[in-house]
Amino acid sequence: MVGRKTLLSIFLAFGLSVALTTLGLAQEGAVGKTIGIIGTVEYQALTPEPVAAGQSRPVAFQPWEKVKFHQPVFTSDQFRTQRKSRLKILFNDESLMALGPNTTMRVDSYLYSAEDKLRQGTINILHGLSSYIINKSQNNKQSFFRIVTPTGNLAARGTQGYIGVTPGKTLVANQAGQVTVRNSDPGVLGEVIVGAMMKTVVLEGEPPQPPVPLTQTELNLIRQIVLGKLGASGTTPAGESSLITIEGEEAEDEDGVIEEFGTEEDFAEIYEPFDPEYVESCSNTGS
Repeated sequence: MVGRKTLLSIFLAFGLSVALTTLGLAQEGAVGKTIGIIGTVEYQALTPEPVAAGQSRPVAFQPWEKVKFHQPVFTSDQFRTQRKSRLKILFNDESLMALGPNTTMRVDSYLYSAEDKLRQGTINILHGLSSYIINKSQNNKQSFFRIVTPTGNLAARGTQGYIGVTPGKTLVANQAGQVTVRNSDPGVLGEVIVGAMMKTVVLEGEPPQPPVPLTQTELNLIRQIVLGKLGASGTTPAGESSLITIEGEEAEDEDGVIEEFGTEEDFAEIYEPFDPEYVESCSNTGS
């Protein structure tokens, strides 16, 4: 009887080891791919350095390289767009992140199991303006999708919206569904639920400000910065991202008007928390 228990313990331990190994391999595989590129977009991969058995694995920063169309995306990859540049990344669960100009993003972690309908993702926006479209089909109770910034922590599921980050400030402009927002510092208590067509700002060391309405004009301005003249979806009838087919965009005219989206003064008022250089760099659209 003791022998059977011992055999069973060995079998269970082996099974757990295989499961953990499989999970590790899943996390080390590609978690998505790039589907749209405008202008100069670069990425930086983090590669583990070999160490002795039983020791922790430090990472080595690789040189920045240009992003390619349909390039696989891995956990710990970091992306940055230059002025007037944009990038779209489609994850394996069909969630999407689109980066506007002067934006830096890192994939902190991403685990997806279609069979278990499980998705656990954490995206880090270090600076800039980006959009999120989070698939809601992952109904596993352990599923989550988080977007973190130096000041904000956003929990999203089945939502679409935009997030802007500058030093000490995070803007969340939610278009559809709802997101839960709190400060990235766990010592700062308080959170808010930002519903459809609502926005909030999170300042360093402070809880999120009470949500206020997001107007259609504001939404159009933000969409213009992140996606250019692509509209809400940024896709062609065939389903492919039209970002890769655009070679140039019209800049504002002599009066500083961005076509159909108001003036730079309008933009500056909407993004009052952001510094003037950021407003100027983002409001000048182009390829």
